Amino acid sequence: MHSLCVDKISAQKHLSWTRFDIKVAENENEFESKWGHWYVAYHGTKSNFADLILSSGLTTGPGCWAAEEKVVYVSPSIEYCAHPRYAEPWNNPNNGKYHQLVFQCRVNPKCLNVDNTRPETLLRNKNVQIDKKFSNKQLEWVIRPPSQHIQYITDDIICYGLMLRTTDGHPEQLPSSHRWKS
Repeated sequence: MHSLCVDKISAQKHLSWTRFDIKVAENENEFESKWGHWYVAYHGTKSNFADLILSSGLTTGPGCWAAEEKVVYVSPSIEYCAHPRYAEPWNNPNNGKYHQLVFQCRVNPKCLNVDNTRPETLLRNKNVQIDKKFSNKQLEWVIRPPSQHIQYITDDIICYGLMLRTTDGHPEQLPSSHRWKS
């Protein structure tokens, strides 16, 4: 294996996020036997896509690293996936709070290698480190389906947690969001 920085075993603890389990196995033993050795990753999304992801899995589509093919983008960093480009914030007009959604996933290690691990594409100031746990050069994981005719990747990526961040102000005002403005 190459020097890819991944979190294989345990999910990161996130103080500003609330995690909701998505039932993908009958119990913890079944989960661990199927996906316990897979890499932990995150996928930011708009709230209106959450029900589709919950029912069908992550959908493939073009992106900056794979404009000519359908892929799924995930990251080992929830901080990276929380950028508004990925986890679009929405405001609850009843209480004034802002919310963001990020899916917690497991990725089959066979799908990840040095060729599909890419640098971040968000920062203006390339000297800023997005997440102290990961190199900026390895923040985008481009996961290809076994065939370009497949719309949803369900065999090699499993969504097993829904992360919800609720804030009083817009998420761009959070201390962790200062890097996006640099």
